[in-house]
Amino acid sequence: MQSQRKGRLIWKRVGLGFLGILFFLFALGLMKEGTGGLAPLLHGHLQVSNIANSLGIGWLMAYLILSGSPAAAAAMALLSADALSSPQALTMVAGSRLGASSVVLLIGFIYALRGHEHRITFTPGVLSLLLTGSIQLLSLPIGLLMLDYDWLEHLSLPALERLAVGLNGGLDPLIGSLTFLPSWTLFVIGVGLAILSFRLFDQVIPQVHLERTNFEQIPRLVYRPEVMFLIGMAITLVTMSVSTSVSILVPLSTRGYVRRENIIPYILGANISTMVDTLVAAALLGDPRAVTVIAVYAVSTTLVSLLIILLAYSFYEQIILTALARITRRQINFTLFMGVIVVVPVLLILT
Repeated sequence: MQSQRKGRLIWKRVGLGFLGILFFLFALGLMKEGTGGLAPLLHGHLQVSNIANSLGIGWLMAYLILSGSPAAAAAMALLSADALSSPQALTMVAGSRLGASSVVLLIGFIYALRGHEHRITFTPGVLSLLLTGSIQLLSLPIGLLMLDYDWLEHLSLPALERLAVGLNGGLDPLIGSLTFLPSWTLFVIGVGLAILSFRLFDQVIPQVHLERTNFEQIPRLVYRPEVMFLIGMAITLVTMSVSTSVSILVPLSTRGYVRRENIIPYILGANISTMVDTLVAAALLGDPRAVTVIAVYAVSTTLVSLLIILLAYSFYEQIILTALARITRRQINFTLFMGVIVVVPVLLILT
């Protein structure tokens, strides 16, 4: 009986995973098809004419849908449809990473409502924003330089691209049957399906509940920055979501299992491996430019993060923890911080 239940569970996960892939491919196709109607809006009303505009759009879009992966996938679809240039797609992906941190703040807010100390519950979210923002500030110039010199431009994932050709061939008639709708609505539907596909993937991937384990008993070796960096990468690869892997830190922090010093390298590692799903999306689009953009983003952020971890961690940690202390010291400071992270993406769009 137990084996039958396990068997049914496995087949259920396989089915949901396959359904998630189909939804994801359908979403990418709809977003790509819908950019025809979205492009005039981007280049007209929103004035997406530079990398600051696209950075703000990715940031704000991730805020609105409470997830960075669909926003990053949308950036790849816009690039594939020539609605964005490669540098603009790169910065939109970077913006999606910044916006994804808002989910961690939301989890912290929920824990605060349940009676936990505000400063502790909000620490992972604030740290996530500070770390992601500081890494982007250093890595984006490197990434843009790599694109300018056409580094990594010949990368491809042939297996995924062949799979995409076969599946897209079956989905094309279905997408074509919806072309009577306004183009921009196809893009919106595509984003919605992308969100749904990631929800299905969440049900397929085993859940990680470190707060239920004896995490506080792990040897002191685990608290070394480079080890926590690798743990952050590994858990994000398993969960396929930086929002999930970083949100785990909220209950761990409230229980005293991890200190804020341990959180920093963990988030740095998580921010790197979270790009795996977007790399898959880029390959499934069959556009080499999309694969190059994601590869450039991953290489530049990995390079900066490793240099910090190996060569300047103490200095970097001091700067981040000082900023964290000032933000969380008083309610007015935290309110101003929240105002800044909401206003900045809007200002970037209007720049």
